[in-house]
Amino acid sequence: MSQMHNPFAEERCRTVFEIGKGVATIFIAGFMLMLILPALGWHVYLASQGQWKESPAARLLSWRPGQQDIVHHLREVEKVTDKAGYSVALRQKAQSMLLEYADEGNLKTYLGWEGWLFYHPDLKALTGYGPIKPEPFSVMKDPELGKVPETRELIIEYAAQLKERGIDLLLVPVPLKPMIYNEQVAPQSTPSWVTHPDAPAFYSLLRKNGVDVLDLTQDLSKLRGERKRVYYLEANSQNREIAKESEEALKLKKDAFLKQDTHWTPDAMRLAAEKVADHVKTKYPQALGPGFQTIRAVDGVHRSSLGDLVKLLDLKDPYRFFEEEEVFLSVIGDGTQNTRSPLVLLGDSFVNIYDDPSLGFENPEKPEQPIRAGFAQHLSLLLQRPLDVIAKNGQGSTEVRRELARRPDDEVREKKLVIWVIAARDVLLSTNAARAANITWARVKFSEKTSSGAAVDVAPGLSAPAEDVVVEATLTEKSANQDPNGTPYTNALHTATYEVGKVVTGAMEAKQILGVQWTFKEKQMQPTAAFAQGKRYRLTVVPWDVKKGKEPAFGNYNLSDESTAFDAERWFVEKAEEIP
Repeated sequence: MSQMHNPFAEERCRTVFEIGKGVATIFIAGFMLMLILPALGWHVYLASQGQWKESPAARLLSWRPGQQDIVHHLREVEKVTDKAGYSVALRQKAQSMLLEYADEGNLKTYLGWEGWLFYHPDLKALTGYGPIKPEPFSVMKDPELGKVPETRELIIEYAAQLKERGIDLLLVPVPLKPMIYNEQVAPQSTPSWVTHPDAPAFYSLLRKNGVDVLDLTQDLSKLRGERKRVYYLEANSQNREIAKESEEALKLKKDAFLKQDTHWTPDAMRLAAEKVADHVKTKYPQALGPGFQTIRAVDGVHRSSLGDLVKLLDLKDPYRFFEEEEVFLSVIGDGTQNTRSPLVLLGDSFVNIYDDPSLGFENPEKPEQPIRAGFAQHLSLLLQRPLDVIAKNGQGSTEVRRELARRPDDEVREKKLVIWVIAARDVLLSTNAARAANITWARVKFSEKTSSGAAVDVAPGLSAPAEDVVVEATLTEKSANQDPNGTPYTNALHTATYEVGKVVTGAMEAKQILGVQWTFKEKQMQPTAAFAQGKRYRLTVVPWDVKKGKEPAFGNYNLSDESTAFDAERWFVEKAEEIP
């Protein structure tokens, strides 16, 4: 039998490497056992605990024709496998070794210089194809991406929708950490700040099409000075205390971003709020109206947090490598929010940080209590006006716009200005990169319905139904599950459309409802994440607005909403079980 040879004699390797069949068989068998035994042991354990239905194998075999798309099903099975006990243990051990011996992060967290951590999608937002140049065609690309409109089209379209209703739009793209601390990514960098090469042209294009853009990159870059170009002692397990003193000597009095988190510091947040407030007062004085309200800072507290980038490293013992960062927060009093305000603030986690305790810096004694020291509270303080705040972690691109668009038309038309504060990565990433970073861009449709009476601030007066509402319903449409390993947030929800077949207890007139249900809680996948189209379920539900009114944190949770049932009533799924 003829053999293939390298035609270039000078490149041929003259050494022949061979192993016997017996040795090869042993290596192959050992390798296969390494792959099979941990998974097999985990499945046996789940079966012994009566949890076989939660195993990856059971999830894989549960698919039936006519349910959800097979590709989406396989992706969900992959996510379940990633969260399996043996997978977590192996991954955490490998990551700890990579961090300790090679100073390497993972696909989400990049380890920079001097202990600075960065979010990989933030780096891609500076170096990728960006918001203007089209991405090259690739057979590896998801074909559904071809149906997704460009980000610039959706922003311009949304501004036009608001303008038609007499509302102005102010877009505030929040600079990303590597824009301000570029030398901590590439030490040879010299500019005081950087951005994507197409960002100026992109913002200019938006302005030409009626979108007011307030870029804060230069302002935040001035908050910090140049770091000293000196050598410092690198920390390891033997010299941590001495190295910490060395690093403390290099620290600036102020920083724009937290070292171990994707978000800005309280100083940078306050500066951004001042810039936005000055811009609103100067350019949109008519939006403020006569509704002056006395709003004051009422307290100051020291709080600490490990940082979402440390959490994304998924370490078994993160405190072995990192310490919590401490900040001082100025707590703002009541009166900062009102759904009747003519000023609407749309935002993501940059708005919620220092208010939503799930993002860190919570009160240890009352971990569920809102902190009230975030961007919305400080902007309200500076304007001395309450704001209508719609802010959702990781959903600043589409879901916050949908939330406003669902409201009755007459209530929406009472608004004067929409301030849209969104991470710059969401607007600068190309379509494919945005999808990989769990960023969803889609068109929104404003409701044509009107309210039955005057708009009211419903939150204080919300009341639950007199008895539990239990229904039997068939799942007809389900939004995609988010990957707990692909997002820094600890909790996530998704929507599912149900056709109500029977009302068991309570009162419900709707024949179709949109259920808001858990995807993962505290990074643990929940049973409702595995629900499938075509199956029937017994649901215990409460009105979504009631749930958010009683537990405001739910309104901030990361919500995947791809439903086409725009007008369906929204109910939160408290309990659910499949009907055989």
